[in-house]
Amino acid sequence: MPPPKLSLRQSIRDIKQYIANITVPQPKAETIAWIPTDPDSEDYCDFDWRGYAAGFGHPSDDVANPLWQLRNTSPSTRFAGSPASYGSFNAEKNVTVLLFGDVYASGLISLAEPTAASDARSAVSLYQLTHRFEPKRSHGLRGLCIVAVAIEPAEGGDDELDHWYRDEHLELLAKVPIYLRTSRYKLLRPSRSLGRHLPPSHLALHEYTSSKELLNYALQHGPLAPETEQSKRVLGGAKHVERTVWDVMVP
Repeated sequence: MPPPKLSLRQSIRDIKQYIANITVPQPKAETIAWIPTDPDSEDYCDFDWRGYAAGFGHPSDDVANPLWQLRNTSPSTRFAGSPASYGSFNAEKNVTVLLFGDVYASGLISLAEPTAASDARSAVSLYQLTHRFEPKRSHGLRGLCIVAVAIEPAEGGDDELDHWYRDEHLELLAKVPIYLRTSRYKLLRPSRSLGRHLPPSHLALHEYTSSKELLNYALQHGPLAPETEQSKRVLGGAKHVERTVWDVMVP
């Protein structure tokens, strides 16, 4: 017998499902400015970023936080390669994170270019959103702890790093009850750095309920995600890996 003919409605439904399965949704345009705000830091930035940011209005409601003020806790830092090759997140005691929309539409991209007359700008790093992952149970919840993982992958390793996050690592983190979400960013590189050590090109901000609960969970259960063959390949081959735990002071 010939196979039954599909109705037009069923065919359209199948096509839509196929497209949904092969299409990766693109995140909305979002840029963060990572700003050292510890007066004792050699990278302290005294530029009026709050006033500058106010000129672009408020981020949309679905943006996690329009402003983070972060305080460095007792971090656990791992370096793959020489730490002197890259600007370090772990060296800062306090930072402010401002969120913007489209960095090109706002004109913020011009501030990624340091000038000899503006040393303050050279301490600021701009990162553009590439991927956001959030389990359904986390929707609407806000965490008081950010684990920032900065990675400079092996040469040509950007795609492998992306696949590791999307296909394995974030799904493992989602099994941890205190985990809320992850926002992944890529560095907007200035055309010149004036001798500055740039930070790693990939930054993942993992949001948790609190640093106290994070510590308690780690003491009771060990690593948040088990080591796998893929994680050993990606992290072991990376030029630089750095992990810093931050308390959110202004959620």
